Amino acid sequence: MTSNLPNAPRQGTQPIVKDKDKDKDKDKARRARVAIIAACGLMLALGLQHGAGVTHSARATSLTSSHDTLPGATPTDTAPPDGTLTPTPTFLPTDTPTVTPSPTITPSPTITPTRTATPTRTATPTATATPTRTSTATPSPTVTLRPITLPPPIVHRTNGYQVGAYYFSGWTHGPNDNLTPLLLNSPLRTHEPLIGWYDDSQRTVDQSIDQAAAAGVTFFAFDWYDTSLSRYRTDRSLNEGLLYYLHSAERGRLNFCLNFIDQEPFLPKASRWPWLVDVWIRYFKQPDYVRVGGKPLLIIFSPEHMRDIFGTSRNIHRALGYLRDHARRAGLPGVTVAISASLHPRYNPTRIPQLRAEGYDVLTGYNYHAFGGEKYRQPVPYDRLVQENRGVWDRVLKYGEPYIPVVTSGWDQRYSYREQARAIIYDGRTAHAFGCYIAAARHWVDTHPRNTVKEKMIMIFAWNESGEGGAIIPNRADRYAYTTALGAAINAPTAPSCQ
Repeated sequence: MTSNLPNAPRQGTQPIVKDKDKDKDKDKARRARVAIIAACGLMLALGLQHGAGVTHSARATSLTSSHDTLPGATPTDTAPPDGTLTPTPTFLPTDTPTVTPSPTITPSPTITPTRTATPTRTATPTATATPTRTSTATPSPTVTLRPITLPPPIVHRTNGYQVGAYYFSGWTHGPNDNLTPLLLNSPLRTHEPLIGWYDDSQRTVDQSIDQAAAAGVTFFAFDWYDTSLSRYRTDRSLNEGLLYYLHSAERGRLNFCLNFIDQEPFLPKASRWPWLVDVWIRYFKQPDYVRVGGKPLLIIFSPEHMRDIFGTSRNIHRALGYLRDHARRAGLPGVTVAISASLHPRYNPTRIPQLRAEGYDVLTGYNYHAFGGEKYRQPVPYDRLVQENRGVWDRVLKYGEPYIPVVTSGWDQRYSYREQARAIIYDGRTAHAFGCYIAAARHWVDTHPRNTVKEKMIMIFAWNESGEGGAIIPNRADRYAYTTALGAAINAPTAPSCQ
């Protein structure tokens, strides 16, 4: 070690001094050695502080929290070499797919970040050593840790409500099995979005943000996939919509959150959980990330698949504890975890205590369908879908768990090439019926404040699930009818009453 302290001899050399000054220089050398030892001790102490509170991205499984060692997890010191989602120290999370978008849709690397969520590096705990001399002239370091400060949250509301729409970033051309000839060439082509059958690009995402915000949607819940786990090249683009949102000049009009899709082929092993937590926390720190109870909201798609990952309810509880603990270490107040639960009429009531034991904070859903004995390829009225969904809202009341109501705007698998033989079809959807459906959800939130979150939140399936007949994005057949109906139901002075 080469010291930069005054009067310290350089390594490998001897100081030249006069005989009469030997005692004085020996004393100086002793003081220098003491200072070096003290400085090294301070560096070690600060390294432990900094490592425990900040640098868990590289050593997430080596910390000492009671939640840190996950069952079945193998501690690693490096992020998985997937090449798609490696965290970087930038303010914006990077979720870059391995398959580069075509030149016509590649976002410019010099895109200026959002005007309302100006990227600023979040403050990292820093320490300063203030040496104070004692009577023996031995340095005594004093450590002062500065608290982490994050940008203040940005919250969008429509008439006091927060209205979320699920966003699926799977609509692309080329080698993809979603934009099929069924949609492109059959009579269903009239449901092409007004912005076109599109590959997600900066332009199309900007347009979606504008259309959604104008309708009263206040946030997109992006379906988020651990895309590096899939062997299918077509899956690499599934997080691109989120990437374009983060770089959008229109970003300031909406909030966003993540809906973790924990299903095959994206199902991670327990050992990957610490790395996922680190990636998610980078999103949670964004000022426009949705919060419930003051904490970032993470929606998880399947409680059953969480059990596939971790094995037991106890292990899930520990995993969610790990998530919350590391969010707090990053300067956040924790995480609100919502779980999608079907709560169909034959739902096993013992599952509710199980969900509670696993540590979820809120119940919600992605969509609800096929609760009433529907048969493949036999259309049933859209009103039945509405009744089945409203039945879920009422059933959840007896369990006493907070619930964010879900509006399944439609379900018609005639739009899905893969599901033709097993299509569940709710026919006869209209914008008027959808508007009444939204009004009913608003009324439920208004009349059950103790059974929902204080943010007065409603989830809609979905903004652009065109392949499942559940999209409200403006299209060629209906134009702006569904977004207009949504805005009218949410913006009315009181929830409209429909007969």
